[in-house]
Amino acid sequence: MPKTLEIYTPVRVERLTRVMRIKGVDVSIHWSVLVIAALILSSAVRKPVMALVGLPTYLSVLLIHECGHLILARQRHCEVFGIELYSMYGITRFETPASGFDHCVIAWGGVLAQALVALPLVTWVAVVGYTPFEPVNLLLALLGFFSLGVAAFNLLSFAPLDGITAWGLIPELIKRARGPGRRPRWRGRP
Repeated sequence: MPKTLEIYTPVRVERLTRVMRIKGVDVSIHWSVLVIAALILSSAVRKPVMALVGLPTYLSVLLIHECGHLILARQRHCEVFGIELYSMYGITRFETPASGFDHCVIAWGGVLAQALVALPLVTWVAVVGYTPFEPVNLLLALLGFFSLGVAAFNLLSFAPLDGITAWGLIPELIKRARGPGRRPRWRGRP
């Protein structure tokens, strides 16, 4: 059984730089993530704690989403080849699922993972409010509200977003409900 998390050292910067392994799956970041990281860290002069909380939290939003795909792909018996993180999105590379239903379920994995993390945080803020600590509030905002926004955006039905595949779950469920060999009965047909 592979270790849950392994960090690569030393890191060799390339177009896609391998930075870690999660459950035996390589996680690589695109050079554009390094640009975003540099921009976030450039604000460290004025607010170093905020930058040091913001950067890993921003990357966590992307990684949580892709880990959701990883988990559901493995549950659907698909080999996962790697995770790639870009500045605004990620890609989980896995073998083609056995069915359209499985592919749709895997597409929902990212959104479900984000919701599992974000909803308790959003609920906390709605019930209790923000804290007096700016770094904690940044974490709540990014992993809560921002993450839910990213998840909702990701459900738009156009490539390369997950919505293009995820919403196919509805017709797949209808097909399964009808069962094999059953055809819909339309008016005018006996």
